[in-house]
Amino acid sequence: MDWKMAIMMGLVLILGIVIITRKGATKEELSEFGRYSGYSEDSFNGHARKSDFLILSDGTKLAYDLLLPTSNGVVEKNPLPVLFCYSTYLRAFNMVRDGKVINNEIMNLSVGRRSYIWLRARFQKDGNIFDYAIINKWVKRMLENGYAVIIVEQRGTGASEGAVDPSLWTMSKDANEVLNWISEQEWSDGKIGMFGKSSLAISQYAAAAANNPHLKAIFPISSSFDMYEGIIYPGGILNLSFTNVFELSTKMLEDMIVPVYNEMEPRDKTESFSNIMTRTFKESSYRNYNEVIWKDLNLYTMIDEINKSGVAIYNGTGWGDIFTRGAILWHNNLTVPRKMYISNEDHFALGFNETEGVDLGAEAHRWFDHWLKGIDNGIMEESSIHYFLIGEGWRTAEEFPRANSEKRRFYFDSDFQRKGLLTEAKPQSEQFYDLYMADYTTTSGKKSRWNSVIEPSDYANLTLNESNALVYTSFAFEEDMELVGHPVVNIFISTESSDLDFFVYLVLIDVEGKLTYLTEGHLRASHRKAGKAPFNNLELPYQRGFREDMLPLTSGKSTELLFDLLPIARRIKKGSRIRVIIALADYHNFDTPILDPAPEIKVLRNSKHASFIDMPIFPYNKGDSFKF
Repeated sequence: MDWKMAIMMGLVLILGIVIITRKGATKEELSEFGRYSGYSEDSFNGHARKSDFLILSDGTKLAYDLLLPTSNGVVEKNPLPVLFCYSTYLRAFNMVRDGKVINNEIMNLSVGRRSYIWLRARFQKDGNIFDYAIINKWVKRMLENGYAVIIVEQRGTGASEGAVDPSLWTMSKDANEVLNWISEQEWSDGKIGMFGKSSLAISQYAAAAANNPHLKAIFPISSSFDMYEGIIYPGGILNLSFTNVFELSTKMLEDMIVPVYNEMEPRDKTESFSNIMTRTFKESSYRNYNEVIWKDLNLYTMIDEINKSGVAIYNGTGWGDIFTRGAILWHNNLTVPRKMYISNEDHFALGFNETEGVDLGAEAHRWFDHWLKGIDNGIMEESSIHYFLIGEGWRTAEEFPRANSEKRRFYFDSDFQRKGLLTEAKPQSEQFYDLYMADYTTTSGKKSRWNSVIEPSDYANLTLNESNALVYTSFAFEEDMELVGHPVVNIFISTESSDLDFFVYLVLIDVEGKLTYLTEGHLRASHRKAGKAPFNNLELPYQRGFREDMLPLTSGKSTELLFDLLPIARRIKKGSRIRVIIALADYHNFDTPILDPAPEIKVLRNSKHASFIDMPIFPYNKGDSFKF
């Protein structure tokens, strides 16, 4: 054998080894939290889009986009499992109008992206239209893996006809009809899952309440549980930040509506989705102000129906989300097959993306493969909860919050310099209190979690509150600890005012003195009457917020205010401290009436009226965490 032949045979051998190795790698099965391969194959390499109307029983036409997988341009003809998104926003986005790229506060596009969009619209048929598979890599992945995807615009939104109806029960009824319609189509195998975030997550729970036999599983990311308490009126205070951002963003979306047919005239709008919902939000100062706020916008009224449905539910949220509490309440009130993850993200960042080494899109893929394709990938044998301990790593749990966990109590106190302290020793004096005059310039900033609907949150300027709010700081922790769960504050106050808004922030101070926002809670004093929640409220304080529950403050009389802060999971390193900030306003985010003259309050911290905060703080356990 000459040397040339030897070299050629060697190359052939190497090539054979590479091919065998690659084939072996593709067959290797991997299915664990955030990782998935080998259980299913990407059998398709493109997709086709069809836009049309479906007609509800009352004659209302709903616009939809149907995305079907293709192989080398050929549309798949066999029936497929279907992923359904029921949208109050848009099914696709028209990015160019009158020859100009649409750029607004939602998009905030770079010059490069605007150039790409303009060129695409200029030289490609329908290049101005960006469908779900273009804007969402996860949808593209699922199409390639053999799913049909349909996005339907709800009545009165996008290009759909009809009047907007804010009732979740109407949404449920309509979704049931859409699910039945999908199951009858030739491209559907009758097994349907739902996906989406925020409003699109809310619609999934509403659809599950219809008990439709074709809906097998949903993957709601950032869903409300109680819209009134959770986001519109936390503690009875109008959340201006959220309502204003909602109004702004939904109006901007109206400029990007994609007609079903190019020749379609703009639909006749009786009133826009933005106007109806924003007015409903801002006019409902009491929970039972009208039936919409009391019942029709609160998903918890559907718990029984959802549990009867048997629909498998995997809900997700983040510690900086606007609906963190809601996800935890859902998990604790569901009896259907369910799972939950809590990432280190705000509302803006949440999605089918990779975070902290975990591909959350892979979790949705595993979920739907199991429930729609019947693939035994082991997802239901794993822990029911994965959550991220900030500053450490991912944790697993079977319940959240921890069962029978005792919280550490920190009382409000002061040192000899009259600086506010958090101490575990109960005050012994009968007279001490802290005097504070309302400062309406206090704020948690323009980029709070409530603004994170359209931009990342940023609490960099939280330190500004230290000079115009009450501040209580703990001693340095002598060992590493974990803060995991819902802090609860119990404040005794006295004032001459009939009503006041209270804002409590929990802040971490590291060994270098850097402040980091952890969480917050809110309560309008007149809404303080506590009662029993009509659901499992995790033994947390519950204020119903009905008109008949309102209690004005009595001048000069001590009054107890008890309310919880949003949940958090954070590692507290040795040498760090915890700080509580109390203010009577958050002017960038909440609608607090400005009183003149500014009212004065006494925060009582004595043996008879000892104000305190209970914090779920536990010894640090490194062995519980895992990283990727």
